[in-house]
Amino acid sequence: MTRGRVKGAGFRLAACALVGACLAACGEPRSSERPPGWTSAERTEPDVPESQRYGGTIVVAGRGDPLSMNSLASTDFESGQHQIYVLFVTLVSNDASYEPQPYFASSWEFDADTSQVIFHLRHDLQWHDGAPVTARDVAFTFERLKDPAVPFPNPSYFDNWDAVEVIDPVTVRFFIRPHANPLYGWSRTAIMPEHLLGDVPPEDLESSPFGLLSPVGDGPFRFAERIPGDRWVFTANEDFPEELGGRPYVDRLVYRQIPDEFALAAALQTGEVDIVIDASPSMIQQVSDDSSTVPVSYPAPEYAFIAWNSKRPEFADPLVRRALTMAIDRGTIVQAVLGGNGTVATGPVGPWHWAFDSTWVPLPFDPDSAGALLDRAGWTDTDGDGVRDRNGQPFRFELLATPRKDWAAVQTLVQASLRRIGVEVEPVVREQSALIPLVIGADRRFDAVIIGWARDVPLNDADLWACDQVGQPFQFTSYCNPLLDPVLDSIPLVADRTRLRSLIGRYHDLIVADQPYTFLYYLDRVDLVNGRVYGTRMDSRGDWVNVTRWWVRDAGTRGR
Repeated sequence: MTRGRVKGAGFRLAACALVGACLAACGEPRSSERPPGWTSAERTEPDVPESQRYGGTIVVAGRGDPLSMNSLASTDFESGQHQIYVLFVTLVSNDASYEPQPYFASSWEFDADTSQVIFHLRHDLQWHDGAPVTARDVAFTFERLKDPAVPFPNPSYFDNWDAVEVIDPVTVRFFIRPHANPLYGWSRTAIMPEHLLGDVPPEDLESSPFGLLSPVGDGPFRFAERIPGDRWVFTANEDFPEELGGRPYVDRLVYRQIPDEFALAAALQTGEVDIVIDASPSMIQQVSDDSSTVPVSYPAPEYAFIAWNSKRPEFADPLVRRALTMAIDRGTIVQAVLGGNGTVATGPVGPWHWAFDSTWVPLPFDPDSAGALLDRAGWTDTDGDGVRDRNGQPFRFELLATPRKDWAAVQTLVQASLRRIGVEVEPVVREQSALIPLVIGADRRFDAVIIGWARDVPLNDADLWACDQVGQPFQFTSYCNPLLDPVLDSIPLVADRTRLRSLIGRYHDLIVADQPYTFLYYLDRVDLVNGRVYGTRMDSRGDWVNVTRWWVRDAGTRGR
């Protein structure tokens, strides 16, 4: 499991998780393809020659502040997005199906048993201080991210990468062990400059001024300015290679942090901001009547769920967990909580993933069948008080959540749904610092809890479900199915996509059958774009995936 990138406040666990922050939430260069499930509103771009698309400024705003441009040591989501799409390059990129494509590496080849891979690098890429980008920079990045003294956020990307050899300035060889998605980590990790960071002790990389105040990149934009807690400013790299997309259209790209969502919406409406990323449902509603604002939505790599503590006798039986899922009106939750910006979840693999099967359907909302399943499991209302019981024990439990407005709404709707089938729910709110020990502590002092996972393409999910992980922090449901363990063990190791798709389908089916989680919804991430801005193509790979092709109509009159 990866340590992941933190993505905002609230109780969202990272399936690429930070064990230290423990239950915080983590969600490529150049492709116009749209991944499965891409659902953005269409609009026709004006017929403007490419030569007239250059110039001007685009101001992007969000509630979070990118904390560092050092890919070896930053953990927040927005930092990672700026690293791989704005300021730096990665070794490879991903197309819309997450197949690796050339980027800094113009080509590569694996040996017969996939124990070695050789990358052939471009020779025309320069750091923004004029130094060439070479194989030594790739090797340096790898050596540091493998160093246990370096707080690299996603170490499991490279668990099966063992050693590196620089053959010449444009050729580098890695020694690896066969595994699934072998190049994925290199599409999410920006190459760092050895000539600027090589003398920084590994334990000091996180606090180095390079990432915080003076980053030097090699990507399509150059760093210009940072005001901590307020903004990052970048300018177009005039020398970015044409084969990699060339100079960005805009002269200047600004990212601003505006934590207050009402101020954020107002800034968009007044033209102070051009793009708002990850807009909340209330923000979307606030600008819904503004014809100059274009919503762009896509399936985010995350889902919300209720985790059932199977150490509790009420939740030990898969029949009961299945009944609870079928009794919860998840469609109403999507409409009421997300404003329709999501879909009812089917299981642990969502529409952002290349292996998602469009024939998968959620368990139905069927209170009558749910009641019948509870009858079979021995939970009936023997005393006529409206609450089911078994062996004298009434079926009532606490449903925990952190103090978020959306989670409170989910608690209320779940309470109402389950009351109809004779199950009593007590919503309980705890601050994250108090809730975490209840959920991941060895004694698992919780009944059920609402959480959101931010997901990643490699499904290294043994930490969530494997029998030998019961008692570990992320196996907090204490669920065990010996049939699932070999599937979880195989998924990270299988490189062939046909076989891997079959394994992922098996994983999905077993989890759905047992319902250790009630999968509530997949979230659609919504960005709000001012009508003057064109060319935006956001998808599950990121909001900034084609930032170099964003452009502003009448850009010459709009510099800020």
